[in-house]
Amino acid sequence: MKALDLVRIEAGLHDWASIECGCSWGPNRYSAEHIPLELIRLLEGDPEDLGTDWMENHARIQSNLMDPAVATASLALAALAGRPRVGVRQDLLYVLGVLSGGEQQDIAGACLDVARQGVWLYYEELAAFETVGASAEAYELLAAMDEQAERLAAYHRVYRDRLPHDLR
Repeated sequence: MKALDLVRIEAGLHDWASIECGCSWGPNRYSAEHIPLELIRLLEGDPEDLGTDWMENHARIQSNLMDPAVATASLALAALAGRPRVGVRQDLLYVLGVLSGGEQQDIAGACLDVARQGVWLYYEELAAFETVGASAEAYELLAAMDEQAERLAAYHRVYRDRLPHDLR
């Protein structure tokens, strides 16, 4: 329930009605209000894994970031801070990573700034090592943050054996 509360609060901080959704290309233009509603609906259920359908083709279309990307990154970080199950955390870490690495550098940079606010969540994910996938997503996020290079190298020395082969 904690993740839901955090997501609801964060959703209320953004004017979703004024943000044009990526799924509204063409003559049918509509707002991104459905993005937080869909994430909340999924979190209220019993998701084995959250997936990314709630974000894909709305905040990101292929590698192109859309207007709701930064607000969506904030939602993902809020949900992650609620410490949901590991499969959900892995999906949220993935969402933060792809939004922080999209083709529009200004939007991607703003998403990375949002992701920076959760830096200790990512280190905790590395240390907990509940799944290789979640640890790898956390590692990739941290690797995108130049200011974390020295700290990440220290963590890498300790947790290298827990990472996938391509990150060792």
